[in-house]
Amino acid sequence: MLSTRFSNWSSYFKSNPWPLLLFLLGAVIRIFYFGSIPGGLNQDEASIGYDAYAILHYGIDRNGIHLPIHLIAWGSGQNALYAYLSMPFILLFGLTPMSVRAISLIMGLLGMLVFYLLSKELFTSRTAGIVAMFFIAINPWHIMMSRWALESNLFPTLILFSVYMLLKSFHIPKWSYGFTIMLALSLYAYGTSYFFVPIFALGAGILLFYTRALKLRTILWNCALFILMSLPIFLFIMINRLSLEGILTPLFSIPRLTTPRVEQVTSIFGGQLLHTALSNFREFLKILISGSDGLPWNSISPYGYAYPIALPFVLIGLIFMLTTIRNRGRERTGLLVILLWLFVSVLMTFVTNVNINRMNVIFYPIILLIVAGFMWLSKKVKVLAILSAVTFSLFFVLFTTVYFRDYPKEIGPAFYESFGEAIQYASEESAGNIYVTDKVNMPYIYVLFYEQINPHDFLATVNYSNPGGAFQQVSSFGRYRFGYSSIVPGETATYILWNGDPTPAESDNYSVKRFANYTVVTAKTGVVEGISEFTNGGFEEGISGWSFSSGTGVATNNPYNGSYLAYLDPGFDKTITQSIRIAEPGEYKLGIMVSAGGEEGRVGVRVNGVVRAEAEIPASEVYQELTLPMVSIGQNEQTEIFIKGGKGWINIDEVRLER
Repeated sequence: MLSTRFSNWSSYFKSNPWPLLLFLLGAVIRIFYFGSIPGGLNQDEASIGYDAYAILHYGIDRNGIHLPIHLIAWGSGQNALYAYLSMPFILLFGLTPMSVRAISLIMGLLGMLVFYLLSKELFTSRTAGIVAMFFIAINPWHIMMSRWALESNLFPTLILFSVYMLLKSFHIPKWSYGFTIMLALSLYAYGTSYFFVPIFALGAGILLFYTRALKLRTILWNCALFILMSLPIFLFIMINRLSLEGILTPLFSIPRLTTPRVEQVTSIFGGQLLHTALSNFREFLKILISGSDGLPWNSISPYGYAYPIALPFVLIGLIFMLTTIRNRGRERTGLLVILLWLFVSVLMTFVTNVNINRMNVIFYPIILLIVAGFMWLSKKVKVLAILSAVTFSLFFVLFTTVYFRDYPKEIGPAFYESFGEAIQYASEESAGNIYVTDKVNMPYIYVLFYEQINPHDFLATVNYSNPGGAFQQVSSFGRYRFGYSSIVPGETATYILWNGDPTPAESDNYSVKRFANYTVVTAKTGVVEGISEFTNGGFEEGISGWSFSSGTGVATNNPYNGSYLAYLDPGFDKTITQSIRIAEPGEYKLGIMVSAGGEEGRVGVRVNGVVRAEAEIPASEVYQELTLPMVSIGQNEQTEIFIKGGKGWINIDEVRLER
């Protein structure tokens, strides 16, 4: 039987080789330089990878939770399904960027195949499969998604699998159980599924009942299976929504987070649904039209999620589907399912603070609309369809050229390329304390990842600067100290500095090892740094005295006083800092004039790596004065003034450190 099936497939591809050739093209683009482009690691990749490693080898995550159904991660949570699926690859190949990203690649390749099969199930045209494979193989969103380990990118492909099984269920009822299993599993993939899945499941159930595809008994068995599989994640939502205690069992744990992140991602749980819905939808339309959300890991301008010429095909495909469902043909039920998928995805944008990865469930149906629009055009104006295919192909060539030639230079610093190398080098070369730059978002997770620290050792020594916060900042664990951008006086130690930080030259006192974006400095003897007082609080001398991360700088558009101000673009990884050493010990207070387009920005004072005073920057388009509590600073103690980005833009001016 197996040989017969293989013979049938062989005969099919000999007579129709294009789907296989297009799949191979798509596979090559997704595999080529896999693991090294994007260079480095995003902090969420390092987080999901380390927790997978810790659970695999020690049975607990880095927060000490036994077999969690949802990770606590930074404090506000991270979906666990990706971690569990990654474990076989981490077991076989160790904890590396490639082993963590392997699931993304496999899901991308499987997604191409299932998209092809879904299109053949959906459309009666003989060319549907070829057209579908062409558009999914060259799609920039799908290519980029398949090459790095963002756990939320599991969600759209799991929904794709479930939709394919749903279409099969209309003809073969046993497929309905596969549909139910995939749909329930997707609840463990991303927080937006809590909105999408129940509504989509209800709509699918109505369609199955209306078309009499399933017997009532089969529908009830599927309902029972869905409830059983989704019960743990339902309890997780209730525990964190109602601030209840977590649940521990021998088989799994349901943790309570410091702050449920789903309330930050969506407004459905935030009590502001009516207030934010219109703003969210406008942002969705902006992304839909422009093709980009401005995040370099989600899209490359001007190619967007589906190339600049895709939107007319989306509209044509939508009109084609809407007119086709009015007829009672074979395609009608399948198109209703796709339109249901599209409708719930659009509905979800009203309750989601959208960017491309948060609205990712919508892109498979959008590509299906492009397929439908192209097939309609090929029937009506064949020459125009051929020209369109050539244009899409040209955009694909341009996109891949930029992705492999230019994109690594942009994404490398954003993914902290060479930081892992610097950590491994510093850890191997030094037996003493290691001080780590503050120019990396959550630098401690990279130490855990690249040094594969025992989670029990981490838990026994970790110190948080903001325990219980939504994004808990680690100030130290073991011999690692975080948040430093200069040399600590009087100590023989090793330092991992950003290449933009002040770095001493190679000398009798220092050994220096440079990497692409970071430098390891080892102080051979206790070197005492000189006094450096606070300076340039009004930014009238430009960037002098301050260190700026990417997405920050000095501008002239809206200063509080004088001619200049400093700004931070939206994002928790944006920082402006000044490191000083006080000549006169005493009690000091920090004052600052701030305005902000969003909440959760921070300003504070750190002394010898420990946050001594910190405050949240309030959202206000008008400058407000912010004064922090008094801080005791000793002579020549390493002191750092820091401003961290939040949900919106931040402008700062007239920073004062007064005794």
